[in-house]
Amino acid sequence: MRRHRFEPAALAMGLVLVALAGFFLLDVLGVWDLSDPHRTIPIAGTGLGLVAATAVVTQGVRTARALRRRRSPRR
Repeated sequence: MRRHRFEPAALAMGLVLVALAGFFLLDVLGVWDLSDPHRTIPIAGTGLGLVAATAVVTQGVRTARALRRRRSPRR
């Protein structure tokens, strides 16, 4: 199998989707009521914001590393 680049944002998105699935499962079981949009929209928005922040930080780190590699003298 070919190696691929680690994508933290994809990992975070997967975790957010698993958490949302868990919330919906709790709703189906009657443990938690998700019928109120004032509760569900902030939960989903927070998850998407977390994923977006992860993607921005990852891109910033990759850009900084690329610039550092470009500036370092080659051996």
